[in-house]
Amino acid sequence: MRRATTALLAAATILGLALACLAVAACGDEGVPDDAIATVDGAAVSRQDFQMLLSQAQKQMKAQGMDPPEKGSAAYDRVVSQIVDFLVEEQIVARSAPELGISVSDKEVDDEVAALEEAYGGEDQVLAILEEQGMTMALLKRSIRSQTLAQRAAEIVTGKAKVTDADVTGYWKAHKAELVKDAKTRTLADAKGTIRRTLLSAERMRLWDAWMARRAKGLGVEYAPGFDPAELLPSASASPAG
Repeated sequence: MRRATTALLAAATILGLALACLAVAACGDEGVPDDAIATVDGAAVSRQDFQMLLSQAQKQMKAQGMDPPEKGSAAYDRVVSQIVDFLVEEQIVARSAPELGISVSDKEVDDEVAALEEAYGGEDQVLAILEEQGMTMALLKRSIRSQTLAQRAAEIVTGKAKVTDADVTGYWKAHKAELVKDAKTRTLADAKGTIRRTLLSAERMRLWDAWMARRAKGLGVEYAPGFDPAELLPSASASPAG
């Protein structure tokens, strides 16, 4: 049940990145086809996929009584950046999979869907939940495949992440004033586990981001005008190619 619920929530997370429904005008750039928002290793990241996420999000937002951010607003640019990052990173992981020796079979995806159906009482119930979330079965399967592949890549890329006792002690000294306010982390002995998990998560993220940047540079990522996350959110420097 827990695994199935996680899979469904993970699929919904993709839509959580796509909280906008305004159409983006077609535009081209040297090296980026008119029907693409970016290219990874020369392969197009399609404008259709981008619009699909926006359309799915539009339905989800309406169901939740939310208004989409206006084009030109910081919120809109943030949404576009998140969607582009997701689609580009999805391609980077997929194109890196052979080198990493990882894959996800159709059977594995089907098994995850079957687990969802068992957990929620059948296919009709799952489809109803997906509809409520602005999802489709095709997008769910794509989400399961992408998430599973990314998880396997991350296990390899971040496998050497480690946190030393000195790291834990240093963090404790730097954040002691805040940590002692919580009974669960009032002493260094009590806080060690929490601190270690926090630092390990940060180290894994650092290794992942560094690997993603190297792979983006190695493969070559180009963006169509208006879709480069580094330009949309310059302070965040968010694009994998940045």
